[in-house]
Amino acid sequence: MRRRLVFLVAVLAITLVGSALPAHAGAVLPYGSRPHGHSYPSWLRMLGQFYLGDASNPLFAGLEGDCGELVNGAFFMAAPIDVGLEFECEVPTGTPIVLSHAGFFATQGIDGETDEELRVIAQAGFTYTSNSLSLDGRALPLKTIDAGVFDVNSASGSFYDTLFEQTGSVRTALVGNIVVLHPLTPGDHVIESEVTFTGTGGAFSATYHVHVD
Repeated sequence: MRRRLVFLVAVLAITLVGSALPAHAGAVLPYGSRPHGHSYPSWLRMLGQFYLGDASNPLFAGLEGDCGELVNGAFFMAAPIDVGLEFECEVPTGTPIVLSHAGFFATQGIDGETDEELRVIAQAGFTYTSNSLSLDGRALPLKTIDAGVFDVNSASGSFYDTLFEQTGSVRTALVGNIVVLHPLTPGDHVIESEVTFTGTGGAFSATYHVHVD
């Protein structure tokens, strides 16, 4: 069974030394860096845990308009898992934002059994015909990040529990896009995302109206 996630979920951004930067002055922290002490694959694993294993089931909550939530000082945005979603987001000044607007995951017991099987499925599944992310009308750089195979701790009420009745440790492989954004300047910003996966993967898009105060 193939499941595509659009994670704009976003989600964590990393506070660097100094004040918030203008919206387009290097908005995305370099992919080779370790924002807030974590590599990009590590951030993607944290997002995977949040979206697939958290009791709040943020993926489904996003369908009801929930923009996301603060997690350990960073803002995790909701993932658009439909087309044309609109979000109103209130983000405190100086708060980092992490955003993963497109991804593909494979689950042990559903897609495969071994780590290698899961890894191959996730890597092969992350293919698309259209894929873009922008902040205030300007394109953001994208890079495919492989989170590898890791254990998601699935709580009662989580995405894994709701869809597959899986709780406890669930072996998962995840590949996708993720950006870690500098804290945005106070005021209003717009983040737009879209992705169309190949085959039967489907299309997903969202507009995030972000108010920083």
